[in-house]
Amino acid sequence: MQPSRIHAVDHVHLQAAFGLDDELDWFYGELAQLDRLPCDAANPHRMRFQSNRLELRIDLCERPVIESVACRVVLLVPSLDETVATLEDRSVAFERQTSTLWTDRRLEVLDPAGNRVVFKQEWPFAPL
Repeated sequence: MQPSRIHAVDHVHLQAAFGLDDELDWFYGELAQLDRLPCDAANPHRMRFQSNRLELRIDLCERPVIESVACRVVLLVPSLDETVATLEDRSVAFERQTSTLWTDRRLEVLDPAGNRVVFKQEWPFAPL
């Protein structure tokens, strides 16, 4: 197999309606624990969050295009249990998804703009 030329995902792009700034700050800043970046002077209606090399960009607009079925973002979190507790504290609806593998558990949540977001727990590799 040839080595991949892709080193990392540079950014993910979402849309949201005007007025959701505080809710999006909580969802992506506190819940997903992404760092909030300053607004770009060239695009003052764009919220930016970052984790390592990944940047999440949310364009605030009058009529956002939200795909209600497709998953738009998958975020790895240190603990699904802590994420569940935080969602329950804020009365945010979520759906648990599991497969036959214990390590393939995830939560599906709609962000404040209606984008479907999946939270997965990162599991350490261990010898069999």
